[in-house]
Amino acid sequence: MRLRSIKFIDRENELSLLEEAYSSRRAELVIIYGRRRIGKTFLLSFFTRSKRAVYLVANYSEPEYALRDLVEQLCRQVDLPYTPRIDSFRDLYKLFGQLKVRVVIIDEFQRLHDSGGVTELQSAWDHHLSRSGIMLILAGSSVGMMERIGLSYESPLYGRATRILKMQELNYAAVRAFVTKYGEEDKVRVYAVFGGTPGYLALLDDSKGLMENIENLVLKPGAPLREEPRVLLSMELREPSRYLRVLEAVAGGATRLGEIADKAGVTSSEVGKYVRILERDLDLIERRYPLLEEGKRGKARYYLKDNFLKFWFSMIFPHINLLELGLYDEVSRCIQASIDAFTSHIFEQVALQHFLSLAKRGILSVSKVGKWWHRDTEIDFVAIDVKSNTAYFAEVKWSEKPLDKKVLYSLISKAEKFPWRRNTRRNIYVLYSRSGFSFSEEEDVQLYSLEDIKKDFDAIWPSVKTF
Repeated sequence: MRLRSIKFIDRENELSLLEEAYSSRRAELVIIYGRRRIGKTFLLSFFTRSKRAVYLVANYSEPEYALRDLVEQLCRQVDLPYTPRIDSFRDLYKLFGQLKVRVVIIDEFQRLHDSGGVTELQSAWDHHLSRSGIMLILAGSSVGMMERIGLSYESPLYGRATRILKMQELNYAAVRAFVTKYGEEDKVRVYAVFGGTPGYLALLDDSKGLMENIENLVLKPGAPLREEPRVLLSMELREPSRYLRVLEAVAGGATRLGEIADKAGVTSSEVGKYVRILERDLDLIERRYPLLEEGKRGKARYYLKDNFLKFWFSMIFPHINLLELGLYDEVSRCIQASIDAFTSHIFEQVALQHFLSLAKRGILSVSKVGKWWHRDTEIDFVAIDVKSNTAYFAEVKWSEKPLDKKVLYSLISKAEKFPWRRNTRRNIYVLYSRSGFSFSEEEDVQLYSLEDIKKDFDAIWPSVKTF
């Protein structure tokens, strides 16, 4: 049987961190975390592909079951000259230091938090493992729990991790490499629908059209992502239905706590708890402030972080009854009719990432960047450069026709309300358009079409490895 090669796209910084730890001559305690399907296990598989390593998964939280299961997994992977007696997690950890293996991985480590597995690791690390040659990797998908394990001052492991890595979504420049056969417009639509989550992107078949992929992966009976948000919540929470309603409210445009409470049908006293768990523990919601007003009371807005969740709640959840009746063709037609309206909001992310890539290459200089709003005025993103006393104001349009100067004049009007150094700064206006422009660049005006974005991102193509 011929095995299909698997693509390993981007993640150069994460891989470099692991290789650096592996090459050191001291004991390493590495913590890697990030929400489900973000690519932790795939990264570790690629990293250990030519190394001797033990890979364990914490499948249980009850101490007795968890310990017995981990010991059985270990014995299946390592030939021991004797049957070890393991009565505690500390016994197990001490055994790690005696193995002729440099790398030991414990995945879903957060499940051991209440079992004594974390406290006993502190003792084993202090007295035994820190003086061995082990590279112990603790991986987990519960973001909040793993941060408490690795970063909280109250955690038994505080200060002991030699490296801590939070894995984020891939950016648009990397997502493009998953669908090389698509035109640039469909690449943007792919990013709008599936976001930067490698576990979703790896399922795509770019020899088929985007709508066919959506049907196969999301709409049809048995599609792997059809119930993804529900599965995601049910694996992490005891009462997923309320959190589902909160996510639906945020996806529907509710950005303030009061609005979210009203739309989700929860009390104002409860909504803060639900949003906090979705933000801090599950990393599904993000809190934003207007640029230069970070942390100000009453200014926060809440948004879904993951594009696929935005797509699912906007395009799938409202039609879930039709899918249950088997009418996925009808839902597919609805998606096709509205996908560009949905993509228009995500195109703002692509434009911002392109703008930041120009800054990284030294083409422009910025100190801070972010969205800005005040009352009824909103600008897609604003960047300031303190040294040069310059402010960049950006408007992003996913329009079928080239933009005319009306959009520029509107942006100039909105920029006048931005308070930072209002009367002394230099203003530069940046327009992004899917279909180009009906006018040319002029002084203090920068124009970027989708074709310009393509050329710039082609020049920084991510690394692609197969194994």
